[in-house]
Amino acid sequence: MKQPFHLNDPRYHLAALFVLCITVAATMFTEAMITPALPVIQEEFGVSSVWTSWVLMIVLLVGAIVTPIIGKCGDLYGKKRMMLLCIGVYLVGVFASGWAPDIWSLIFFRALQGAGLGLFPLGYALIREQFPEEKVPIAIGTIAAMFGAGAFVGMFVGSWIIEHVGWRMTFHVITPVVVLLLLAMAIIIVPSPPARKAAIDRKGLVVMTLGLLTLVIALTLGGQVGWASPEVLLCAVLTILFAVVFVRIEKEAPDPMVDLGMIKNPPVLIAMAIGFFVCMISFIIIQTLPYLIESPTGLGLSRLTVGLVMMPGAIADMICGPLTGVLIRRRGVRTAMLIGTSVVAAGAVCYLFLPLSVASLVVAGLVYNAGMSVALTSNTIIVVDSVRPEETGVGTAVYHTVQNLGGMIGPVIAGIFLTLHTTAVPGWSVEVPTQDAFLGIFVTVICIAAVVLLIGGRLRDPGRDGAGRR
Repeated sequence: MKQPFHLNDPRYHLAALFVLCITVAATMFTEAMITPALPVIQEEFGVSSVWTSWVLMIVLLVGAIVTPIIGKCGDLYGKKRMMLLCIGVYLVGVFASGWAPDIWSLIFFRALQGAGLGLFPLGYALIREQFPEEKVPIAIGTIAAMFGAGAFVGMFVGSWIIEHVGWRMTFHVITPVVVLLLLAMAIIIVPSPPARKAAIDRKGLVVMTLGLLTLVIALTLGGQVGWASPEVLLCAVLTILFAVVFVRIEKEAPDPMVDLGMIKNPPVLIAMAIGFFVCMISFIIIQTLPYLIESPTGLGLSRLTVGLVMMPGAIADMICGPLTGVLIRRRGVRTAMLIGTSVVAAGAVCYLFLPLSVASLVVAGLVYNAGMSVALTSNTIIVVDSVRPEETGVGTAVYHTVQNLGGMIGPVIAGIFLTLHTTAVPGWSVEVPTQDAFLGIFVTVICIAAVVLLIGGRLRDPGRDGAGRR
């Protein structure tokens, strides 16, 4: 197939950025659409909120495992090829989810959608590889804005669809969009130049996969069978063992899966830590708000209200992404990170201390999502600037894996509170969370936000003149 653009054509940069942005927006659109449906899914399938949390969590779990592999393969075999593979698997998962007959098949089909998370680091790596250096921060900020844009549209459209048609239609609606994206990506994106000659570090790949798998199993089982249970302790020991073996393998490998020098870089370590905790908070809130808004122990409002309450925060996320790119070019990444982490903490305080109402949730969402957007966009730029160009795919993939792990833990934490503190309400077939559940959740959110603020204060600006590049 003849490419309509070449790499040095400014029109290509616009077209490629458009495709990448719509891809991110469509993925977030799907995740946002399903969020208001969690109580409905719980009631339809007759399961506890711990299992409905898996509807969100399984995507992140699978993403955490496969994203580093996809990133490394993108560096070696071409970003476009791996992007097409990811979106193809994602398409199968989206299509099948709308026909899931039970919670177990829904969780399995959602697991296939976890491959879609590999698109994000590949997109950032493609920008680093194919865009002029001066355009990279703004392009990354623009893509970051699409997380908010997709969530903004998805929350509103999803709430309306769930209220009037049913939650299954949310997947039916997005399926043709993903088909068009697959075609657009195949036509527009220019293939990467020939990869350097290297083989995948198979030993490192296997050990890393096993380590991530035992880690996520330990984290998910901990909230269900107890953190001191033999199963969790065994998985924890295996995770440590695999980590030690992985470090030894990577030190000796001629072409390692992960450059350990990148992880030792202090700005990258800080970025990963902040990404982990901010994503954890975000998914705690995402899991909690539908119950807080819809349950009679909360506001007792309609499913459509969930989308309306969460939309302003998504708009703040959408606006702050590109602005962060501009801010970093002018004032440096430290200033942006301090602003982002401070606003995240302020948003967490709003969730706990403002009187419960639609207006207070809107204000808290606006503040929190603005800070989240600034912090996560800053993190991505730090990581992109800190790795060698030929390792951008795996570098950003490792960062996104850390984010996914944090996001995966979030619904588990929320699910524990929502399950432990429940009460029976006439007219509801399942028990609903009490006020103690929501109080415990938002106290936890504030504690995590305080950690984020402390970590952010330790960042030192590497500068935008190429410092930090290797």
